[in-house]
Amino acid sequence: MRMKRAPSFAGALSERLMLPGELLGELKISVVGARRALIENHQGLLLCSPELISVRGGRGSLSLRGSELRIEAMNERELLICGRIALAEWD
Repeated sequence: MRMKRAPSFAGALSERLMLPGELLGELKISVVGARRALIENHQGLLLCSPELISVRGGRGSLSLRGSELRIEAMNERELLICGRIALAEWD
């Protein structure tokens, strides 16, 4: 049985004020087709391989699975991943 996490203060505030979570530092992912993903507000890489890229976020992590995955561009706030994206999972 999987337990639900209690929402963080930022998450609860975002919901109550109806603000987008990315304004309060939560991950935002934009996927274009199955070949490109832009992740905003990341807090660093956890794992990087051609089959799996995992990124730390405000309340957990995001894992992209697929093939030929690579980091096309990265700065302290944004991460652009290219390749064949098959699955995105929140942990």
